[in-house]
Amino acid sequence: MLRSVRYGFSGAVLAGVVGGMVAWGHVDKTVSLVVDGHTTTVHTTAARVGDVLAKAGYRLGTHDLLAPTASAAVHNGTEIVFRRGRLLHLDVDGHDTSVWTTAPTVADALGQLGYSTADFTSVSRSRRLPLTPTDIAVRTPKSVTVRHDGKTQTVTTTDSTVGQMLADLDITVGPHDRLSEPQSHAIAEGARIVLTRVTTKNVTSTMSVPYSIKRQNDSSLEKGVTKVVKAGKNGSALVTYAMVYVDGKVVGKTKVKTVTLASPTAKVEKVGTKAAAPATPNAPLPSPGSAKDIARQLLLARGWGDDQYSCLTALWGKESAWRVNAGNQSSGAYGIPQALPGSKMASAGPNWRTDATTQITWGLGYISSRYGTPCGAWSAWNAHGGWY
Repeated sequence: MLRSVRYGFSGAVLAGVVGGMVAWGHVDKTVSLVVDGHTTTVHTTAARVGDVLAKAGYRLGTHDLLAPTASAAVHNGTEIVFRRGRLLHLDVDGHDTSVWTTAPTVADALGQLGYSTADFTSVSRSRRLPLTPTDIAVRTPKSVTVRHDGKTQTVTTTDSTVGQMLADLDITVGPHDRLSEPQSHAIAEGARIVLTRVTTKNVTSTMSVPYSIKRQNDSSLEKGVTKVVKAGKNGSALVTYAMVYVDGKVVGKTKVKTVTLASPTAKVEKVGTKAAAPATPNAPLPSPGSAKDIARQLLLARGWGDDQYSCLTALWGKESAWRVNAGNQSSGAYGIPQALPGSKMASAGPNWRTDATTQITWGLGYISSRYGTPCGAWSAWNAHGGWY
């Protein structure tokens, strides 16, 4: 009887031990916990996914991703995926926005948000995102036309401002240059940037300084008659100008300095003030024939031949018909050579109004200085259509 009881007690103990082991096997589980892409093996007695996270030291946030859900039952071999949310402060082409992502790296996050690998990012794409907020500037490629230094080029850039783009293109903006947009302006798609070069420099050149004319009254000369006492002579000066150029073309010129090299010499003239003597009443005037004889003698004395005399005869025959008192009322020309004004002939002798010798002497001097010879004057008369 006692033996049966002893065996029965031993059986009860064995059954309890075996049953306890079976029950513990249902409580202790091996679970794979994947946190932000990193996998660890966890032994747990937790019944729910949320409890597994809590015991592992993780707290489920509003923007976190958990699969299975926190309330799901945990079984041996369960895989729990936990991705924590990261806050991104994005500056996209100057526009600010904030987004949450569960991507572990910058590249993954931007790819999920639809940004191309061609876009510029202020943070390395390979960087892992921290749980604290991350600031990232994103610049999308833009096509921009730049005109400078006589050429036009179209570039694709991810620079944020005009100044950054010009610097990347090795285009230097001078202190006086003008830009169609400020360097601080953000770059827009299709923008056209024009750089106008403005330069300044000093230029020095030698300039002529004109002489002045000093006039002195002379009572020994008739009114209207002038006589050069001293010839004038131009001076010279070294003049410095501040020049302004826009794209190589002069747009401004300012005199900044003058250094006299040679002073001008003033021209001195005597101006007649004596009243002209009245003509002798009924005094005979030289005939055209006698005037021609005088002209022939004076012409030959200058070394000119008969060919020049023929040209002179034709010229003054057209001008005055060789009359000493021939006058042109419309122009004021007077005498055989038609001097303008007639008082000029007083420099060649007396009685310029009636004296053929005075008029012819002045006329031959005028022809010599202006045309070289009477034939030269006659050719000019014909070319000009009736004046010399």
